[in-house]
Amino acid sequence: MSKTVRLIISLTAVLIFAFLVWYFSNIVVYILVSLVLALIGRPIFDFLERLKVRKHALPAGFRAVVTLVLLIMIILSFLGLFIPLIISKVNDISTVDPQRLLQEFSTPIKAFESLINHFKSHPGNYFSVEELMKRLISKDSVTQLAGMFGSVAGWLGNISVAFFSIIFITFFFLKDEKLFSRIILVLVPDNSTKAVAHALESIRTLLSRYFIGVLVEVSAVILLSTLGLMIIGFPIKDALLVGFLAGIFNIIPYLGPIIGTVLGVLTGMVTFLTRPGDVNLWVSAVLIVVVFIIVQFIDNMFIQPYVYSNSVYAHPLEIFLVFLMAGSMGGLAGMILAIPVYIVIRVFAKEFLSSFKLVQSLTKNI
Repeated sequence: MSKTVRLIISLTAVLIFAFLVWYFSNIVVYILVSLVLALIGRPIFDFLERLKVRKHALPAGFRAVVTLVLLIMIILSFLGLFIPLIISKVNDISTVDPQRLLQEFSTPIKAFESLINHFKSHPGNYFSVEELMKRLISKDSVTQLAGMFGSVAGWLGNISVAFFSIIFITFFFLKDEKLFSRIILVLVPDNSTKAVAHALESIRTLLSRYFIGVLVEVSAVILLSTLGLMIIGFPIKDALLVGFLAGIFNIIPYLGPIIGTVLGVLTGMVTFLTRPGDVNLWVSAVLIVVVFIIVQFIDNMFIQPYVYSNSVYAHPLEIFLVFLMAGSMGGLAGMILAIPVYIVIRVFAKEFLSSFKLVQSLTKNI
């Protein structure tokens, strides 16, 4: 077979593979989520392997089931704790006095209107926040909202399929930790099998450390945010809710803390508005922002360096540039996936491109 024919066949195979990945993207997502869960659950699985019953190790299938049950229990515990808090906060929003809200925000709303109208190219088209609010609560908006709730049943059906698919796939990834590696190695030429297998093993170890580190970071942000908000007067339920949102959004690099802070301020204002008596919302907002600034300082100075130093082994400036490039290419999703993808690229670069000086410099610590 000539080189030209071989190249055409290879390009055709790559194109077919790319099309299949795009066409079955939902299944690819299930597999990726299952891989992450398997990496997070691997330490539990390995710990159970060290337990002996009459000098015999527990069967791999049993260990996989126990690990899955523990992971599901943790996830359901989080959902069971925070979903009622979210529902309760939605109910609180319905009790807020609109007149009091407008009174509190009358000055900044007028300043905002003046600023927008100052820069409008057509002075006749006056912008009004009050008019905007009327449109948002119009009958058309309510009808659209009702239609959205009408599609919840179908959405829940898709979630159910995704849940059981991910659980099924995760079970086999836990039971046989080399299953994914064998699938990849089938597609690799024989002369590269050993190097790719070594790279996959390194990637598995680094990603497992990274995802566990991210869970530790999220938990720490939730705990610190909750404690800080309780100190400034938040009820424990509201502090837990805002802390949970801050921890989840903290996964998104750079933008996540800003989103978490904004949600925290909004939730805090609703909390204080539903209280009897006079409350200075602006002082409350400033206190909430201060809490999040302190939490982010602790996270950036102490928690994140520990997470990245034990998984990525990269300079902070290097990580920052990776986030910028990933954000430019893939937006928020790209920034969330930046570190895992960078780990994979660095490991394969070290395995196959170690003769280059740049690669040696970037991968010397892994």
